Amino acid sequence: MDQKKMIVGYARVSTPKQKLRRQIDNLKEAYPDIVVISEVYTGSTDNRPRWKKLMRQCRLGAVEKLVFDEVSRFSRNAEEAIVEYKELYNLGIELEFLKEPHINSKIYRDASERKIEIATEGMDEETAKLIDTVIGGLNDYLLSVAERQIYLAFEHAQKERELLSQRTSEGLKKAKLMGSKVGRQPGQKLITKKSKRAKRIIRKHFQLFGGELTATQCYTIAQITKSTFYRYLREMREEDRAKGIIWNDEDLAEHLADKESVTTEEIIDMIKQKAHQPTERTSAPEIR
Repeated sequence: MDQKKMIVGYARVSTPKQKLRRQIDNLKEAYPDIVVISEVYTGSTDNRPRWKKLMRQCRLGAVEKLVFDEVSRFSRNAEEAIVEYKELYNLGIELEFLKEPHINSKIYRDASERKIEIATEGMDEETAKLIDTVIGGLNDYLLSVAERQIYLAFEHAQKERELLSQRTSEGLKKAKLMGSKVGRQPGQKLITKKSKRAKRIIRKHFQLFGGELTATQCYTIAQITKSTFYRYLREMREEDRAKGIIWNDEDLAEHLADKESVTTEEIIDMIKQKAHQPTERTSAPEIR
């Protein structure tokens, strides 16, 4: 019993920041039972592992139809695209582009099968040969027009991408010339969920802020390294300075002179016990 061939949708984005959802939704709207293959591919190399695997499945006869949201998802290079298009066409696989139906393989197939024929019976040999030559040339021309239309669609998609990249580059250069800051600036702090969580723990539990934990205990329970703990303290000190709160350096040095070593379990118990004991805490170190 022959294995049922698949209808496969291929979705691709150029960067991890881009979303595949729109393409996938469009494919599934057109074919609810479609098998969707998706991947992130920058186009700077030919390393498209999922596409290559899909091509192997096509050559093995496992695919009936390939569907794309738009022509630019097929390939980023017009020359490569037309070669793969013709290979898939010759394998008998139907290609469908939801946003550019005029280049679906069905259109190309119709053009190749729609041949002009003129009966030459009863004509002399020279006239019949001339007519056959003219009709053959005309059919080849119509087929080449269809192929050219497909190639132009791929070429247009490629030029659109190149133009967008050029505009982006020019926009960044112009912004820099006008004094705009582009990207993360030197010395700029990157705020993450991890740093926010660790700083909350430090402010709540470090002895410097009226808490119950020493430095070692604090960075252990915050699950950060000693160097990260010191870096967060420096950042917190600058944050407080911007608010007009000046740390007492002697007090800070005293609390960082920590030679105590305890287990994580002991620290957790200390925090739990402290949570049930009403305490008065200052929101910042002693102010000079």
